[in-house]
Amino acid sequence: MSAPVTLHRRGLRFALTALTVGAAVLASAPAAFAAPVTSAPRSVQVSQSNVSLSTARLFTATPVPTITGTPQAGRRLTASPGTWKPAPVALSYRWKVNGVTVPGATASAFTPSNTQVGKRVTVTVTGTKAGYQTASKTSAATRPVAPATIAVGTSPRKLVVTANGRWAYVANSGSGTVSVISTATGNVVATVPVGGDPIGLAVSTNQQQVFVSTCSDEKIYALNIASNTVAYSFTTGTCGDLVATPDGKTLYIGGSPTLRDITVATIATRSLAEPIFTGAAVIDLTSSADRKGVYVSNGDDYAILIVDTAAPQAPQKRFTTSHPPVASAPSPDGKTVYASLGLDLFTGPSNAVEVIDTATNRVRATIAINAPGDLAVSPDGSKLHVLSQGDNTIVTVSTATNRVLSRIPVGRAPSSLAVTPDGSKVGITSSSENTVSVLPVF
Repeated sequence: MSAPVTLHRRGLRFALTALTVGAAVLASAPAAFAAPVTSAPRSVQVSQSNVSLSTARLFTATPVPTITGTPQAGRRLTASPGTWKPAPVALSYRWKVNGVTVPGATASAFTPSNTQVGKRVTVTVTGTKAGYQTASKTSAATRPVAPATIAVGTSPRKLVVTANGRWAYVANSGSGTVSVISTATGNVVATVPVGGDPIGLAVSTNQQQVFVSTCSDEKIYALNIASNTVAYSFTTGTCGDLVATPDGKTLYIGGSPTLRDITVATIATRSLAEPIFTGAAVIDLTSSADRKGVYVSNGDDYAILIVDTAAPQAPQKRFTTSHPPVASAPSPDGKTVYASLGLDLFTGPSNAVEVIDTATNRVRATIAINAPGDLAVSPDGSKLHVLSQGDNTIVTVSTATNRVLSRIPVGRAPSSLAVTPDGSKVGITSSSENTVSVLPVF
C-alpha cells in the first residue's frame, strides 16, 4: 500500500519542478516575446493619426495662377492667384527665376533685375485654411526677361560707344537729334539737334568728336564730346554709314551719288576726296578692330569687301556670300568675318548668318537666325551678337562652336547694336519703340 503514496509524491515534485522551470524561462525571455502585448496600443495611435489626416478636406477650387505685366528688367510683374474656395483662404507666394527660388520674393508682385535678363519667371501660390489640406499651384513660365530700356528720340537708327566706354551716342532719324547716354547711369544727359535726319555715326580717333551723317540735307555734323554741341558741319551730297580712318584725317561714307562708290571726306578741309569704287551699292560699313580695314557689305554684288585704309584705292579683297549681305562684322583677329544675309529675289530670304574664313574665302558655318540684321563681335572674340529683325530679339552665339547661347527679346524693329569696350553690355536701338535696350552680358 506504500508504493502508490510514493508515486504520488514524486508526481507532485515533478509538477512543482516544471512550474518553477517555466517561471524562470518566462522571467528570462527576450523583450521580443513581449512585443505583441505592447503593439496593439501603437497600432491604435497610427490609425488615429491616419483618421485625422483623412478628415482634412480638399479645397473646392485651386486655380493655376497667372502672371501679368511685361517680363523686363525694372518692370513689375504681378501674380493673379484666381479665386480659391471655400473662402477665405490664406495665400502665400514664392517667385522663381529659371526654376531657382528668389530669396525674399514672397509678395504678390516681383520686379526682375538686370541679372535675370534672358531667364524665365514663375510664381507658386500656396493656399492654407484650418481643416483643409494645404495646396500649391505654379504658373506657366513667362517669356525670357527683356533688358531694361532708355527712352531716346524718334526712330533711332544708329548707336556708337566711345573708346573709354563712358558715352553712347544715338542717331534719331525721326527727330533730327542725337541722344547722349551716360553708360554708368543709363540716363540721357544731352539731346543735340542737328539738321536733317541722322542715320550714321562715327567717333573720331582722338575721341574728341562724334561725326553724324544726315540724309535730308546730306551733311556731316561734328559734335564736340566735351560740350555736346555742334562744332561745325559741311555738305557731302550723300549719306550713309560712317567710318573714321586711324589717322583721324578721313571719313568714309557708305553712300555716293553714283551708288557704286564710297564717298571720302577730308576732315581738316571739310571737302571731298576721290571716291572708292565698290561696283555695287554699299549697304553697310564696319571697321576692323584696329581700324586699318573697312568691311563693306555690297548687297547687289553678293560680297563682302575689305578696303585697306592705308591704300584705299587698291583692289579690295572680296568674300562671296550666298545671299545679299546686309551687315558684316569681323572677328578681332581678322581671321573670320560674319555676314548677315538678306533677301534674294529668286531664292527668297536666307534667314542666316554666314561664317566666312578670310584666309580661304570659304563658309565655315551657317547660323540660323530669322531676318538677321546688325551684328557685332565681343572685344575678346568669344561671342557674336546678332539682331533678329524677324523675331525682335538679340541672338548671342558662341564663336567657338557657332551655337546659339541665347535669344532675348528687345524692342520692336531693332535697327543697330554696339558693344561696350569691356564687353559687359550691348546696346540695341528699337526704331519702333524709340528706345535703347541695355543687355548685360554674363
